[in-house]
Amino acid sequence: MPEPFSTSPMYKQDINTPVFWLQEADFSAYLVGNQVRDRLLGIESDRADVDIATNAHPNQVAQVLQKNNIIPTIVDEKFGVVSFTFSQIKFEITTFRQDIYRQDFDLVKRYPDEIRFVSVAAQDAPRRDLTINAIYFNPKTGKYLDYVGGLDDLNNKVIRLIGDPKIRLQEDPIRILRAIRFKHLLRFKYDRATWSALQHSGKLIGKLSPTVAKKELRKLQTIPHYHAARTDLVKIGIVKIA
Repeated sequence: MPEPFSTSPMYKQDINTPVFWLQEADFSAYLVGNQVRDRLLGIESDRADVDIATNAHPNQVAQVLQKNNIIPTIVDEKFGVVSFTFSQIKFEITTFRQDIYRQDFDLVKRYPDEIRFVSVAAQDAPRRDLTINAIYFNPKTGKYLDYVGGLDDLNNKVIRLIGDPKIRLQEDPIRILRAIRFKHLLRFKYDRATWSALQHSGKLIGKLSPTVAKKELRKLQTIPHYHAARTDLVKIGIVKIA
């Protein structure tokens, strides 16, 4: 598989190190999300966005980190998230989980009604947003785990929401802006069902808090092809033509 074209060997080793700590403590652990996607695409990833998925629970993750002289900055027992900085890189370790939503979307809370920790990555993958962001990589074995067709979508340059796209956007409308951002950042094309769902879901953005929506819109505005992305925002009714 290709390596990021401008990432130093030291950086690659550093992002793997916390994965190895968890594995040495007899837990399953994988890189997932941006680091894996960008590695496969041969592009450089953001040091401030390194995600690790594991079957270890938050208190167990914290214990592993402390044994390696790392003090977590956040330990969220409910959502299974542990955040910390190592070698000037920001990490987020998340326990494998299922996000359970009651299909009453009159009010958008952006968070699941129930969270269940699970034991394997195959049960964790369906909760993620895009197929290309749900590929797991084990740096120890060099193997990838793909349960939702992310590798094929990377090869075919397709942006596809996992599961029923209409429901996934109702669960969390911020996924509308994320799908558009990744489509234009990577110069991919939309899966047909995903684009149809986006066209019918633009009004959901109005249910988000202005702070949340503006933060994601600012990310969109920084990409090189924002003008094309803005055309999509107009088509789905998020911004006006003027």
